[in-house]
Amino acid sequence: MGNVVSLSQKRKRLGREQADVLRQMVFNFDLDEMVQAEIDNAIYKITEEPGERWPFVRISPEQFRYVVKAIRDCRNVATTLSVWNAAITYIRWDTGEILTTRKQLAEDANTNSDEVSRAMTALTKIGAIVKTRRGQRVVYSINPNVGWNGGEGARQVAAKEAPLLRLVSNREERQP
Repeated sequence: MGNVVSLSQKRKRLGREQADVLRQMVFNFDLDEMVQAEIDNAIYKITEEPGERWPFVRISPEQFRYVVKAIRDCRNVATTLSVWNAAITYIRWDTGEILTTRKQLAEDANTNSDEVSRAMTALTKIGAIVKTRRGQRVVYSINPNVGWNGGEGARQVAAKEAPLLRLVSNREERQP
């Protein structure tokens, strides 16, 4: 008889070496960039142990002050600042993606999901947050010129395509 593989025990986490092998296999298939990113995010989620490590987010002091100043010109300053502070605690290592839900951000910022959406829109207009689409899904990332969680080389590559920060007047923010 051959070896019997138990199907009842599900592994909840991949080891780092297994994750690296899986990432390399995905890379070798030369898939669409968005598909690769989705698979990489899935691998990341089953590799990283929640609470396993403390993410050290590096912040550009000058750019961070600029973001705070720009937030002061937003319609709902307190909520936007609370959402911004909550969002930067969910930055994924070496991509800057904000890995959480609107519901979680709302809970952390003591607000509701609609206000989180408005705050994220304001932060996107400022340039503090970068909004991209992956198919039907919207992905938010911190602007790598403002903050980063990961290696400097990856940050510099990401920063080349990041938007510049800008002040947004209340009139401009309220226009549809």
